Amino acid sequence: MRSGPFFRTGAVTCSWLLLMYFFSESGEYQSPDHITQLDLSVICAKDKLSKSGCNGAPTLIIEVLSPSTALKDFNEKFNLYQKHGVQEYWIVDPGNRTVHVYTMENGSYTIRNLYIEPEMIQSVVFKDLQIPTGTLFNLE
Repeated sequence: MRSGPFFRTGAVTCSWLLLMYFFSESGEYQSPDHITQLDLSVICAKDKLSKSGCNGAPTLIIEVLSPSTALKDFNEKFNLYQKHGVQEYWIVDPGNRTVHVYTMENGSYTIRNLYIEPEMIQSVVFKDLQIPTGTLFNLE
């Protein structure tokens, strides 16, 4: 498990983590329905963390597309994350230099924003999280 510094959003402390994620409709994480590894996520509930990974949905998931994962990220993972209540899902497309941001509302991703250069990516869930697309796509 790799993690980054915690940050605060209101009264909640969050961290970014790279680990295994366990999704279970029954809440039984010893034999979960789905196991996946994400590119980047933010978890704001320490009780979801275990030695083996994250039990349940993180607050924010960011996936970076590659030609081999694009279909899976836009379809399979989109539906999985929506089903399990991931509040915000970003799909970063370096090839087209775009970022798709989906936000949960009433149990489904009804809010969708598409960001292109030179726009500022704005999280709906984390009001203080803003990333310039130019900076994102020019990272080395």
